[in-house]
Amino acid sequence: MSFIKNKYFWIPALVILLGSAMLVFGTIGIGKEKIHTVKSGPFELSLNTKGEINGKDAVVINLPDNIRDRSLRIYSLKIKDLVPEGTIVKKGDWVATLDAASINEQMQNNSQDLTRKRAELNDAKIDSTIQLTKLREELEEFKYDLAYKKLELEQAIYESPAYQRKKQVEYNKTIRQMDKKRRDYELKRLELKTKTYRVEEKYNYHNKLDQQYKQALMECRVKAPKDGMVMYAKFWGGRKLRIGDEVSIWNPAIATLPDMSVLISETYVQEIDITKIHIGDSVEINIDALPNKIYSGKISKITNIGQEIPGFDTKVFRVTIDLKENGKELKPSMTTDNRIIVERLDSVITIPRSSLFGNNGESYVYLKKDGKIWKKKVIPGHENEAEVIIQSGLNINDKIYTSIPNDAETIEFYEG
Repeated sequence: MSFIKNKYFWIPALVILLGSAMLVFGTIGIGKEKIHTVKSGPFELSLNTKGEINGKDAVVINLPDNIRDRSLRIYSLKIKDLVPEGTIVKKGDWVATLDAASINEQMQNNSQDLTRKRAELNDAKIDSTIQLTKLREELEEFKYDLAYKKLELEQAIYESPAYQRKKQVEYNKTIRQMDKKRRDYELKRLELKTKTYRVEEKYNYHNKLDQQYKQALMECRVKAPKDGMVMYAKFWGGRKLRIGDEVSIWNPAIATLPDMSVLISETYVQEIDITKIHIGDSVEINIDALPNKIYSGKISKITNIGQEIPGFDTKVFRVTIDLKENGKELKPSMTTDNRIIVERLDSVITIPRSSLFGNNGESYVYLKKDGKIWKKKVIPGHENEAEVIIQSGLNINDKIYTSIPNDAETIEFYEG
C-alpha cells in the first residue's frame, strides 16, 4: 500500500520537474500565456527539399547506335517489354524489348528498292558490255583497213608521184579515223563506267540499309552493357519510362545502371529560392526509409536552366547533392529530405516566429517589463521555420510573449 502511495506521489513530482526543465529552453508557463526569455545563440537559415538517391555516375542504356542512324528513318520505337526496375543484371542480360513493327515496314520498302536497283545494275552492266564490245569490233576492223592502206602505200613506190600522194592521203585519213575511234571508245567506256558506278552506288546504299535493318531487328532485344541494377530512365517532366512509351533518337535513354559507390541526392529547388543556395553549401539528409540516421552532403551541381515539372507551381532547377557517406542500406530511388544550410550565424538574437507580430509595415513584440506588458518595435532579419533574427529592439534576457496577451488592443508601445 505504501508503494502505491509513493507511486502516486512521484508521478506528479516528475511532471513538475519536467515543467521546470522547460525553463532551460527559455519559456515558462504563466496561466495560458507563455513567456520566452530572449537569448543569443547560433542560427541556421535552411531550405528543405525532397530528393531521390542515385549513383553519381551511371551507364545509360540508350537506343542502340545502329537504330539511331538517321538514314534508317526510324525516329522512335515503342517499349514492348521491360525488366522490372531494381533487377540486378549481368553484362549481356536482357533489359528491354522494342516493338520492331516500324523497322519491318522500312525494311520491306527498302527490299523493294534493293530489288529494283539490282535489276538496274545488271542492265547497266549488260548494256555497257554490249556497247563496248561493238566499239572494240569496229576498232579491230580499222586495224585491218590500216594494214591494207599501209600495204598499198608501200607498193605505190613503183607508181607515179600523184598516185603515191593519193595513197599517202588515204593512209593518213585511216589513221585519223582510227584515232577518233579510239577516243570515242575511251569516252564511251568512261561514260558507261560512270553510269554503272552511279547505279551501283544506289544498289550498295540500299544493300547496306538492308544489312542495317537486319541488325536493327536483332538489336530490338536490348541488353545490359555491364553488371548493375536497372533503373528506368525519366522523361523531361520527371515521370519514369514504362511499357508502351516511345523512345526517340532525340531522347534515347531506356534505363541506367547507376554506380552506387558514389551516391548523390537529386532534388529540385524553386526559382524563387535558387539564388539562396550555392555550390559547396552543406546539406543534412534524412532518408525516409532510414529515419534513425542523418547523412551529410554538399551541393556539387546546380543546373543553369529551369524546367517545368508536375507538382511545382513555378519553374525549378535541378540540384545535385554529393553524399559524404555510403552504405549498403542505401538504394537507388530512395526518397530523401534534404535540409540545405543556406547560412550559419554563430551569435545572434533570435525569437520564436510566434512571438513576432506586425501591423502597417511595422514589426513588434509583446514585452513584459516592470510588471507591465508593452508593445516593443523591433527590426527583424532572416527567419527559418522556427526562429526570427532580431537585428534591433530587444536585449538578451528580455521577456516576450509567444502569443497575443489578453486585452492586446489596450497595450501601449514601449518608448524606453
